[in-house]
Amino acid sequence: MHFMVTTISLGGRKNVNFIESKSYEDLVKKLQKDKVIITNISEVSPYLSFFIPKAGKKVSPDEIIEMIENLHLVIKSGLPLYQGIMDLADDADNKRFKDMLLSIASDINNGKSLSMAFEPYKDVMGAMIINLVQIGEDTGQLELTLKRGASFLRRTVALKKKAKSALIYPSFALSAVMGAMLIWMIYVLPQMTSLFKEMDVKLPPITIFMMALSEFLKNYIGYMFLGIIIFFILFKIAHKKYERVRWYVDKLLLKIPVIKDIISSFNIAFISEYLKLAVVSGIPIYGALDTLGKNIGNELFKKAINNATYDISRGSQLSAAFLKTKMFTTFMIRMLGVGESSGTLENQLNIIAEHYYERVDNYAENIGKIIEPVVLIVVGGFMALVMVGLMGPMYDLVSEIK
Repeated sequence: MHFMVTTISLGGRKNVNFIESKSYEDLVKKLQKDKVIITNISEVSPYLSFFIPKAGKKVSPDEIIEMIENLHLVIKSGLPLYQGIMDLADDADNKRFKDMLLSIASDINNGKSLSMAFEPYKDVMGAMIINLVQIGEDTGQLELTLKRGASFLRRTVALKKKAKSALIYPSFALSAVMGAMLIWMIYVLPQMTSLFKEMDVKLPPITIFMMALSEFLKNYIGYMFLGIIIFFILFKIAHKKYERVRWYVDKLLLKIPVIKDIISSFNIAFISEYLKLAVVSGIPIYGALDTLGKNIGNELFKKAINNATYDISRGSQLSAAFLKTKMFTTFMIRMLGVGESSGTLENQLNIIAEHYYERVDNYAENIGKIIEPVVLIVVGGFMALVMVGLMGPMYDLVSEIK
């Protein structure tokens, strides 16, 4: 929830701010701690809150990991959770992270459990971690579950960084090549073709096409860039709001060579890592899959997890349910089957996670070599088009001069 708040500081200065808070009461408590005089508080419509800039940096996954690791140490040392979280808030530089910690500490001081205090920050913490904390509270193993949760987050954050770095390079490489081609078409080609016009050289169709394309780009490149920017803004809004848009985008990405392997390996590694954590922590597979299906990013894998969850609720084994979705590899299905039949599911899930983690890592390190032939083909094709389009008229021009 966002609120427009008008306050007067102790020095008599009037301030108007947009502040995000989970409730009106929490906002008032926070403002009272800041020692300001409140003159007006108005809730902002959810439709308008989208356009309000966020105060301070976004809470990063690294900050969440550090918080969970510190809470594990706080419980291990016997210190009260409230005091430990307040100490973390005192050391926090990020204002949004600091406000979150103060709110969590306030809830714990008012008698709420740690998982309940985390609940308003589900988007930041992740439902899987909150579910894990709740299991730790119910079983009396909160210290151990926090340690496992921090390890899981650290592993998955590293995996996401590897996957992103693997996907960024091809995008950058192809964008750089396309940019170079545009510059050549807009600034270099017109200077070369102007000579053909002056000498009245008969031009083949391919050269005429290149000249027309160059003229078009020169006249409308500004409008094209503006259209691309508007398209990407609208696409980002639609991608965030509509599940159907996300579905078709994810489906398209899973058909592109190399990229489909990176995305698939990342999701399989992530799913295996979480299921391993669930098995170790005593979370039932059905409950783990149910939570996972609500929080996994890729829509195709989300549907596969939800379908598998339904099949497991009807008595299917995990390997059989995953096989039915046709989204998981033969290697994964085989390893799950071995784990279920031998009672070593935790170990098999760990092997699967390690295997696909290494695959993503390998793609991240070697993506340059993988994408290089594609870049060479694109550049070579463009240069071949240029040579065919220009060499013929150039030969005719030289012949006329002779």
